Amino acid sequence: MIKTEIIQQQLNLNLDSTVVKKLENFEKFFLEYNSHTNLMSRNDCSVLFEKHIIDSLSIVKWSDFNPETILDVGAGGGFPSVILAICFPCIKIFAADSRIKKINFLNYIKDKLELNNLSVVYSRVEELNPLGVDLIVSRAVGKTLDVFELSKKHLNKKGRFLIYKAKNYSIELEDFKKKYKNANFEIIPYKLPLKENYERNLIILNL
Repeated sequence: MIKTEIIQQQLNLNLDSTVVKKLENFEKFFLEYNSHTNLMSRNDCSVLFEKHIIDSLSIVKWSDFNPETILDVGAGGGFPSVILAICFPCIKIFAADSRIKKINFLNYIKDKLELNNLSVVYSRVEELNPLGVDLIVSRAVGKTLDVFELSKKHLNKKGRFLIYKAKNYSIELEDFKKKYKNANFEIIPYKLPLKENYERNLIILNL
């Protein structure tokens, strides 16, 4: 169930009734689809709102979040791409994935929710022609350096790279700095509204 009070408390984000209805429908359609096509484990489905929708929206904790275009690398079940497309209809979002099972779902949910600002891309990001986006995001896909190396050509000259990570990210950033010595990162920690202590981080690259 979409709990607007948690969205307000956690993220200071006020969503209008149309957006809330689309989030509710997304949750409904996702669970129905997952019942016959495995997109997510049953345990995670039970906390879909708290662990995946809220996590996707936590990008608003970054004060510089104001892109016109976003590329989601390894979009999977639509976290964060579909959630951001629902909540920010003025942002053009590319949801890229190389797994046909995930692409089929993304196309299904795009049509069901009439997400005209969402483009579903069936490809590996390294094989796509440059998209020139303002922001690349990635969640639960791979190591920071690997994702950046594969996707960096899609950034425009002022584009930024952001990755969602759990708390054990320090080794990944050390590896990144071995190749990009001038790299530094803005790290924004937050917790998800779960019973256990579930720590997450937004990691934004500055080069």
